[in-house]
Amino acid sequence: MTEAELRELVKAIVTDVVKEVESAPPAAAAAPEPEPEYGRGPEHRPLLPARNEAVLAHLVTTTPARIITGRTGTRYLTHSYLGLRADHAIALDAVESEVEEAWAQQQGWLPLRTKAKDHAEFLLHPEQGRRLDEASRARCEKEADKGVDVQLIAGDGLSALALQVNGPALIKALQTAFAAKGFRVGKPLFVKFARIAVQDEIGVLTQAKSTVIVVGERPGLGTGDSLSIYTAFGPKLAQDNAEKDCISNVRTVGFPPERAAQKAAELMKASFAAGGGGVKLSGGDPAFRPHVVNH
Repeated sequence: MTEAELRELVKAIVTDVVKEVESAPPAAAAAPEPEPEYGRGPEHRPLLPARNEAVLAHLVTTTPARIITGRTGTRYLTHSYLGLRADHAIALDAVESEVEEAWAQQQGWLPLRTKAKDHAEFLLHPEQGRRLDEASRARCEKEADKGVDVQLIAGDGLSALALQVNGPALIKALQTAFAAKGFRVGKPLFVKFARIAVQDEIGVLTQAKSTVIVVGERPGLGTGDSLSIYTAFGPKLAQDNAEKDCISNVRTVGFPPERAAQKAAELMKASFAAGGGGVKLSGGDPAFRPHVVNH
């Protein structure tokens, strides 16, 4: 077959196909797909009626915890979810907060700092926050009161914000409460980038009979302003936590500073009488600690 004959054959086949297509009846138009139905998810399930509305209202107003909030399916309601996000942000901001250099002197406290070079090292290497740097050791030995019954210490801990918000009122309340119990109280010290154990070294340097450190607690959701009080009798380096006592959640909506200070003074009075704190106050049984206040 020549090239010319091949071309004629292809042309004839294409012509026949085109004629068949043109003569075929038009295809029926496809039915449009139905619009999808968009829902809003499971409906909000209202809470069952309360047996006593007054008791229910009292419970809600006496705790910052999220109770009696309802749900949508298995999920939080929108306002609960947004509240959790906000409280998480408060916790993050509290951990990242720092005390300005001049703030401690404005409170009348002797400013010191630990071996942590900056806030990042303080968070990543806790041991750096348990001992003073050389300059602060020298200043503490030179300027701090010596041989007092109780040496008060304010530390930023894991929430400098908490110390700034509630620290001044708590330190004043502690001074008043301890003085009322007959204790001789040293001038308050402030420690930047402080962990709890820094009170051990300060107690040794000042030859204090006991130490009390106030530090910002590790924040939970929405608790960025909470402080803890740690008391220690007979300070020594690396003093075991079993010899110390703690009062936590010290803040306006938790354990108010004035009441917490009174409890701390009572606790220290018992420690002096027993010749030690912690397990010493429980007769050696660590499972029985009625003197520890954790509100």
